[in-house]
This record gives sequence, C-alpha cells and structure tokens, in this order.
Amino acid sequence: MKSSFVCLIFTFLVVLIGADKNEDTMVINAPSGPIKGLKLNYQKTGEPLYEFRGIPFAKPPIGPLRFKKTEPLEKRKEVHDGTKFGKICMQPGIDFIPELSRPAMSEDCLVLNVYVPRKLHERLSVMVWIHGGGFWIGYGHQYDGGKLAMEGNVIIVTINYRLGAFGLFAVGDSAARGNYGLWDQKMALQWVHDNIASFGGNPESVTVFGESAGGCSASFQSLIPSNKGLFQRVIAQSSVVSRFVVLKDSSVEKFAAEIAEKSSCPFDEKQIFVDCLREKTADEILKLTDVFASMPADKMMFESLGMPVVDHELFLEHPIKSLEDKSSDVSQFFRSLDFMAGATSNEGSTLYMMVPPSFQEHYDFNVTEGIPLKAVCDGILSPFVELFYANNSKVKDKLCKYYSAESVVDQSLKATDAWADIIFNFAINKMLEYHSGGNTYQYVVSKLSPKPFGGPPPSWFKGVGHGDELLYFFNITQFLSLDEEEILNDKDEDFGKKMISYWTSFAKTGVPYAGDGSVLWKPFDIEDKNYLDLDVEITQKSNYKPEILDLWSNQLPSSDLEPATPDNSQHDEL
Repeated sequence: MKSSFVCLIFTFLVVLIGADKNEDTMVINAPSGPIKGLKLNYQKTGEPLYEFRGIPFAKPPIGPLRFKKTEPLEKRKEVHDGTKFGKICMQPGIDFIPELSRPAMSEDCLVLNVYVPRKLHERLSVMVWIHGGGFWIGYGHQYDGGKLAMEGNVIIVTINYRLGAFGLFAVGDSAARGNYGLWDQKMALQWVHDNIASFGGNPESVTVFGESAGGCSASFQSLIPSNKGLFQRVIAQSSVVSRFVVLKDSSVEKFAAEIAEKSSCPFDEKQIFVDCLREKTADEILKLTDVFASMPADKMMFESLGMPVVDHELFLEHPIKSLEDKSSDVSQFFRSLDFMAGATSNEGSTLYMMVPPSFQEHYDFNVTEGIPLKAVCDGILSPFVELFYANNSKVKDKLCKYYSAESVVDQSLKATDAWADIIFNFAINKMLEYHSGGNTYQYVVSKLSPKPFGGPPPSWFKGVGHGDELLYFFNITQFLSLDEEEILNDKDEDFGKKMISYWTSFAKTGVPYAGDGSVLWKPFDIEDKNYLDLDVEITQKSNYKPEILDLWSNQLPSSDLEPATPDNSQHDEL
C-alpha cells in the first residue's frame, strides 16, 4: 500500500501550475516595502493573473528567535523579488516513502504568496489559505491559488508557518510557550490586513480558510479575540479545534523530558534547556523530534510535541472550555464571525493512508485487504481511551463494540468510521453547534473524486476521501500517481465551478450562493442541522450522522479537559 503512504499526513505533496510561461514583471509599493511580481496569462482564458511570491511577513525565526513567538518585520527599502517562491519551513522526511521529495528547507521560511486576478486596482475580497499537513509537513505554494482567484474573482494568499517542534515545541512555562506556528499565521493575517489594499484587496473582507491541519488552524485563529478586525469569515475544511487536538500539560512535560534525554541538554532549568536547544542546528532539531522515525508499532498516535498547547497567552484555557461559556470573549468573538465547516463523506481514508508498515506487521494484516478488529480495538481505540478517557475500560468496550462488524469489508469500513469520527466528524459537528445562532453553514462532499489523492483506494473503501475536494479549487497537473494528461471532465469542471461559487460568494458576502438556479444553502441551526450535500446532484439535507453525535455526546462520558497549570510569570502583551 506504498502508494497510499505517499499521501501521508493530510495531502502533503502537490505539484500545481495555474498559468503559462509568458511572464512580465511589475513592482507595487506596499506599506511593507516595494515588491516585484509576475504578470502571467491564465491558461483557460488568457486573462492577466498576477503573482507575488515568497514575500516575507515576519522576522526570520532563527538563532535566539527559535522557539519564540513571531516578531514583525521592519519596512524594507529594497525591492523584494517576488518572482520566485521562498524556501519551505523545516519538516521531517518520511523514511518509508523515500521518493517523497521536498523543495529546499530553511528556518527562514515565513513567507506568503499573493494571487491577483485581472487587475491590481480592484477592491476584491481576500481569501487566506492555510495549508494542511498535520502541523508537521506542507507549505503554502503547494497550492496554486491562480484557478480560485480567476474563477472566483478574489485575491488568494497562501502562507508558510513553522511546523513540528519548530512551530509548537513547549516546556510549560515562559522559556518556550509553544504555538509559534499559530503566531506565524496570526502575523501573516496582520500583514494581509496592513498590505493587501496595495494589491487591490479589501482588508475589511478577509476569509481565513484551510483544509485538515489548515482547517484546524483557521478555527484556532477564530478563537483568538485579539484577531478581531483581521478577518470576518472562516471556512474550516476537514478539521476544527476539538478536545483532542490540544496537548495536555502532562504530555508537554513528557515530550520535553524525552527531547532533553535525546539531546543531552540539561533539563533542571528549563530556560537553560531551551537555550541549549537553540544552539543545535536545524537538522539536529529535526532528528531529535522526528515523529515519523519514532512511530510505535503497536498503536496509532493521538498526541505528539507537534500540537498546539494552552500557552496562557493565545489561549488562557482549553479553547473548548472557553467555547462552552457563551459569555467568554472567545465564544463572543467566534460567534461574531461568519463560519462554514464540513467534511468529505469518508475522512477515514487518512487511516489507510497513514497506517505504517510496522503497525500492519504487528497486527498481521495488509491494509489493501482490510483492517481487522484487533487492530482497531487494541491499536486505535485503546490508546485513544487511555489518553482521553483515563483508560476507562467501559468506554473502550463500548467503542470496540460500536465499531465492529462481521465481514472483512464492513469491519474495514468501521475502522475508517472510528478514525473519522474521532478526528473529524464529531469535532466538526460540535464546532457548528458552538457557533449555532450565528451565520453558520455546514457541508458534506459526497461526489466521488475522479482522482482520489494517493491513487486508487483499497477495493473495500467507500466514499470520498480526505482532501479529495481540493482538486476542484486548485490546479493539479501532477499528483503522485496521476498521469499528467489526466484532466477533469466537463461534469467535474461544472461541479468544481459550483463549489468555487459557493466558497467565494461566502467570502464576499457571508452567504454561500452558486448563481441563478443553484440549490439554496440553508444556514445550520441547532434544531434542523441543515447542511449542503455536495454530490453529483447537489441537495439540501439535515441532521448529518445523528448516531455519531448521540454516541459521542450522550452515550460516553465527557473526555477530560485537563486544567491548565497556572502560570504567573510575566509575558509580552498581545
């Protein structure tokens, strides 16, 4: 199943082209300084498409700025060469996918890319794309924003942010608070607010959107009240903030101690420990913290040092706890935004894509043939319950029974259901409920992709996999196993245009609309739970997978939101 691994951790490698090679250049004067960009011709229409690449938006987080929150960049006098993409942020390789290539990496990676359709002097709505990759891998220019910019008549911005330990490593106090990647995203949003008018963008009409870890990031940004005014709308595709994506304080300490042991840095005083790590090279940090090199054979991982934390600065407590208090500043800010969230019909495809060979060997199965119950109960549900339900045997038994089936095919699909419900479905539905009463929309992508990411899925798999909707938004000329000559057929193109219309009209007005004759998308509310089913025939439906909500909301005890350890140390003001 090696071809599926090539899609590991949420649609990593995409090679995209949106315009031809006929290039002119121009310079615009932005508040951050002059920027040279490209004037290209959009393939489909020949109309102008402007691209400004690799624009720095923050000080390079190198040397003493490693493991610190993002610092603003001073205005530059020299012209930035925006005709080339910048380096990607440091990220691990994957040993069992040696053919997975990456562009040049650097800690000096905090850059963004701007795609402007047709003219530079319009006042267009802006959509800021945050890439996925499990907070471990990925980069902004994986996604060519030209197609979405041209067909939706919006400005697209794609960004880099620090990943893995560089983006999230914490020690539990002011020596290294964590969440640096989220600070990077926040700084990029500030840069867009301050500069996008120079590109013809409207800083008062900005939508943050992303998929997988990018969707989760977008929802994290929507829970930071100091972001007020930087954006007005959020689209969270295939992931949101949940009880299970914030690293517990006890785990912060555990991972820090493990790194101290591996690095031979003293751990008694945390500031000395962090300063010691700052002396390591970037490659040494990668080696010390490589999540893929340390994956256990007997269980899937539900926590790593590459996860957001309660840092007592961006988040004073677990964000879900804040959302449950509707009077909190976090809840009030979140509900003031227009919010859209949804998923594909089988997000559990990430399980067969991610399960490593060692896990298959341990439980004696081949994922192409099916996933047995023992692997589900002992390798997935057991470590999950141990971490989030205090190893409650009744919870484990109930989940094992719920996600069991008789036939190999049905059991394999139950396995993907378990994975999808834990990581995606329940969390998305809860986030929609937290926002209900605001301007809230839900969708489900049910139209089978003509080109599933990672190549054809196992014969037992059914549904639309994680990330399969992205080809409708972004130009893809090569995606791993795809032949270069393959293109979307007319029906696929028509479906993609409707999705782009829904997404970009939401970005412009807060109401998703695909033109005259299109299906009316009703807002989500707590009673009817309306959602748009994006299938070959788009239909309005309600109450998506109620049995999942019943199981996780009513039949199981609430998972513990570990209280954050008080931190009375001083820190910078926002």
